[in-house]
Amino acid sequence: MQLPRLILTSPHDSPPTLCRGLESPCLLPHPIPMWRLGIVDFDSSHCVEFTRRFNHAGLDRDQYVDGARVVAGSSTESLMSPERIPGHLAELRSIGIDMVDHPEDLLGRIDAVLILSICGSAHLSRVRPFLEAGIPAFVDKPFACSLPDALEMVRLAEQHNVLLMSSSGMRFADEALLIQQHQQSFGPVLGAVTFGPAKRADGNPGLFHYGIHSVELLLQLLGPGCESVRTTYSDGAEVVTAQWTDGRIGTVRGNRHGSTAYGYVAFCERGVIPQLVSTRNSYRNLLRAFVQSLDSRTPAVPPSSSLEVVRFILASLRSEQTAGSVVRLDEVG
Repeated sequence: MQLPRLILTSPHDSPPTLCRGLESPCLLPHPIPMWRLGIVDFDSSHCVEFTRRFNHAGLDRDQYVDGARVVAGSSTESLMSPERIPGHLAELRSIGIDMVDHPEDLLGRIDAVLILSICGSAHLSRVRPFLEAGIPAFVDKPFACSLPDALEMVRLAEQHNVLLMSSSGMRFADEALLIQQHQQSFGPVLGAVTFGPAKRADGNPGLFHYGIHSVELLLQLLGPGCESVRTTYSDGAEVVTAQWTDGRIGTVRGNRHGSTAYGYVAFCERGVIPQLVSTRNSYRNLLRAFVQSLDSRTPAVPPSSSLEVVRFILASLRSEQTAGSVVRLDEVG
């Protein structure tokens, strides 16, 4: 019997708001005609890709994101890829983005900030002045590479009652939204396997680099509540088996040799759904979700989910380092 393959009825539909956010509303203007965005750090290609979509530059119209525009940016020291900054800086200037000397110089010129440092360890120091000033923030993946950093960012957002959002674009890929859109037909997800590249890099240990996309995809499919993980590691791949508090099991396979396509298999109550995942609309959908989050003052991916991703990857890394032992997420710190 051939397994069902689902296709979006319209590939250009905006994604729905997927999750609840902070319990108390953020005290921001609502709505405003056009959100002025600032970018901090240019060592990731996301600084160019995001700006192209917000500023309607150099892309097909179906990739445009309305409601916000990048107006200024600031580059600081890169901990991982300083050689990429000059090229990205030149592209951003060609789009008409103003540059300031220091991130704090963006204050007063922007309504929200995009922290796009490729290294997760840089994110706390970069976002702190904006959260303290009440500026809503998107922090790129990985949210953080340590739990104390992640907890401090969430604490600052709560203390200053300001929106904070972090996410891989993989959560918002068209195919990642299929399960929610067709849940009435296939029923709840009882388990899932996600897969994708897991190339490693100094500065973002373990799955914090490329592997984070498959981790976030798994948590998107199964929702919150991961309790423990167990990792089997080899040079060519790693497999993380995770158990949820309700007994469901999810698996992440990160590949370093051979094909590194993204995809998943979702085991639902009334069907098994195998699905390759395209990245074509993932940035667009993610950025539209962020603009919707700014307008509604509710993050499409709540900080609690970002904390769970950090705990998941830290627990996976500890399991790898302890010969595949089972590690509970509440044991990592």
